[in-house]
Amino acid sequence: MMKRSEVGKRFCWTILFVFIYVFGSKIALPFVDLSRALNVNETTATGLQLSSAIMGGNLRGMSIFSIGLSPWMSSMILWRMFTVSKRFNLEKTSADIVERRKMYLTLVLALVQALAVSMYLPLQTSLDSALVIAVNTMIMIAGTFFLVWLSDLNAALGLGNSVVIMMAGMVMYLPEDIMRTLSKIDIPTYWYTIGLFLILVFVFTAVLIEYARYRIPVNKLGIHNNLKSYTFLDIKLNPAGGMPFMYAMTLVSIPQYVLLLVLSMDSNAKWAAKLAKELVMGEPVWILLYVFMIALLSFAFSFVNVNGEEIAEKMMKNSEYIDSVYPGPDTRKFINRIVLRLTVFGTLYLILFTALPFSVLLWDKDLLRLTMIPGTFLMFVGMIYNIREEIHALQVNQRYTRLF
Repeated sequence: MMKRSEVGKRFCWTILFVFIYVFGSKIALPFVDLSRALNVNETTATGLQLSSAIMGGNLRGMSIFSIGLSPWMSSMILWRMFTVSKRFNLEKTSADIVERRKMYLTLVLALVQALAVSMYLPLQTSLDSALVIAVNTMIMIAGTFFLVWLSDLNAALGLGNSVVIMMAGMVMYLPEDIMRTLSKIDIPTYWYTIGLFLILVFVFTAVLIEYARYRIPVNKLGIHNNLKSYTFLDIKLNPAGGMPFMYAMTLVSIPQYVLLLVLSMDSNAKWAAKLAKELVMGEPVWILLYVFMIALLSFAFSFVNVNGEEIAEKMMKNSEYIDSVYPGPDTRKFINRIVLRLTVFGTLYLILFTALPFSVLLWDKDLLRLTMIPGTFLMFVGMIYNIREEIHALQVNQRYTRLF
């Protein structure tokens, strides 16, 4: 009975953490007029709200979790870029120091984002505005670190790591976004039928590619040839998964926060105003930058998720080999070539389903919320798959009993 309750116990912990997140996302910042939006143009405000929601933030309700996990996730990507370079020798740094430096980087990014948001909050108080801005900035930074702590707790006790927090942020507002957009535009009835058909095709394609695998037969010394069909190296057809959408949206939003912060300090900075206008979600420059980030992160995640050097080294230690491929460097090159081909396909797939929809904003900005749905769904499918694999691993682990 105890063994069968392990998944249920973790599920209950996750439900508790999600409840805490949802409850916290409803707690508004002090001295803020909730009947008004951020003191920026509507398109900028909507873009920041949507990108924040993907990372567990809540700029719509201007809550204590307004900026969500965005600074933390951005710091992880930036730190990964640093570790790729051998110049900094970061691979030799202890895990404790690495985590501490990641938190410092998270603090800097959280300060920039929280301060930029605080500067444009619609305040309603007779108190000194500088004091209110400072208080709200500190509250939002504390909210980000609370979510990081909550994510760590969920990783230890629940299911899905930080993924669950981001899923809750997305699911909470997705139906509202769809209904609000459909109420603004006049769509003929037959378009709903076409839209439903396209959605079914998209869902089928997304699930198919998420579960598709490229299998490389692997031989092992000492294993009978009859078992050869059961030994292989599995590589996802889209090695990067849906994560590039989430991280690209976060990284592209960072310059917007920086420019808003610059404009709040110097409203006459024409260069910042012009650049901020070009980087509004849906503008041509933003779309090109977003496509570039999707492609860059797709390649980065692919070679991190499937590291040819680590796999080749592990195969040598386990006396495994691939037919007609020498162990060591040749195996590494062989695996990297396959990963490269799959990554090209995966990148085109991600651009087609997550970046191309934004091109419709060049004609109609009212469709902004709808253009987020394909990328959000890809993330959702990937997250569900990871949680399913985690549950499966727990169930397999519970089949083993202690001898004593």
